Amino acid sequence: MGVLGSGWLIASIVLTALAAAVLGLLILPGQETILAGLDAPDAQPAASRVTARLAMFTGLFNLLWATVTVLMIVRPGSTTGA
Repeated sequence: MGVLGSGWLIASIVLTALAAAVLGLLILPGQETILAGLDAPDAQPAASRVTARLAMFTGLFNLLWATVTVLMIVRPGSTTGA
């Protein structure tokens, strides 16, 4: 189909890799930190800064995936139909 060099496909691949990095390096460790704080017998609930930071990274992850989804559906500049 000749789309492997298309800008929309390359952008989708890069954004997918970035989303995976955000998930693996920022979201999952943040979740583990919050859960570790909940398991400690004398610990307070997770600090609002940690929770807010996790929410921000999760929102970024969701925006990256939404952008990839739009790029894969709309395929700007594609000549393969649709």
